[in-house]
Amino acid sequence: MQTTKGTMEALGLSIPFTLNQKNNDNEKLVIVLPDKEYSTQAPVLFYARRVFWEDNFDVLDFRYAFQELDEDILPVAVNEMIISFLQEHHYTTIHFVSMGLGSKVAAYFLKHQVYPGVHAVWFSPHITDEKVLQVLLNRQNKGLIFFGDDGELVLEEVQVLEEKEHLTVGYASGNDYLDSYWVETSLDVLQSIMKTMQQFIKHGKVELIEDKSEIKVYLTLYGDDFPLEEVTEKLGIEPTRTCKKGDEMVPPHGTYKPAIKRYYPDTSWELDSGYIESTDVEVEFDKLVDKLRSKIFIINELREKYNLKSYIQVVPQLYNGDTPILTVNKKLINFAYRIQAEFIDYDMYIYPFDNTVRFERDGFYFKGRKL
Repeated sequence: MQTTKGTMEALGLSIPFTLNQKNNDNEKLVIVLPDKEYSTQAPVLFYARRVFWEDNFDVLDFRYAFQELDEDILPVAVNEMIISFLQEHHYTTIHFVSMGLGSKVAAYFLKHQVYPGVHAVWFSPHITDEKVLQVLLNRQNKGLIFFGDDGELVLEEVQVLEEKEHLTVGYASGNDYLDSYWVETSLDVLQSIMKTMQQFIKHGKVELIEDKSEIKVYLTLYGDDFPLEEVTEKLGIEPTRTCKKGDEMVPPHGTYKPAIKRYYPDTSWELDSGYIESTDVEVEFDKLVDKLRSKIFIINELREKYNLKSYIQVVPQLYNGDTPILTVNKKLINFAYRIQAEFIDYDMYIYPFDNTVRFERDGFYFKGRKL
């Protein structure tokens, strides 16, 4: 590995750069172009650089973030620097990674230089700039685009981008890609972005998996307060979830608002199937009953000892117009009666169905055609 630091000059601008090289014969290069207030050392671009480095790319960073620069001159000047650099080297594979202001630099390069094999990863490109938008729409360079899902996008332009075969468009759950009060959520988003980039680097596209309808069924025992460990020991089954009365409810995803706090009203012991790709509720109910039918006596013993209540619930998540089979058979009714369940509940989520298929990875989603 060889690291070179210095400055490049053009049109009166002096821009610091860092070049990390695998070896002198490497033919793959990624050029990293930051936003005005987001440096190449900030999380998204830092790990994007690492992804390319691990795929044997040399990495050229331009470090103009947080400098007072003429944004109209910057794309022209940096492109002169890039061309001079490329003329001194022999790279056959070139990728760009840009964010915000950097998209103007990448767009200028793609418009004015004949490099048909150049691929680009775009973080929040300035699609309100007509020059950037036209390059994205009309140049056939393969591109992977990430937007923050902040409700402020120019929707008409984004929809046109989604229709382009050479582009894949993704949306992070937040204005910033890591805009979450939860560390785990931010890390999930970051990891998903990097895994998606790895696919794009290797294949020039992203293999997206269509959402499939799925079902989760579960039994919940709940009461004022009772020893959860005893329930687990007597049933001989590890619960998938437990909570104690008075504990704070902490949502696993979404924005956390410290000023609004909610607390569990009961202690509960829950056993669920996990989400299973299916639309047949009856089949999944049968599996749950088969697992618990031999435990009816113990459930009733615990119910009487600790004044417990119970309910059975199914959570179907339905995509693409799927219709669930909602049969409740005698086996389930008999089981619910024998444990004196309070109710059998359906908590159903039906997602809009249209010609735009929605794909998800942890923390962000894609819209567009199947790939």
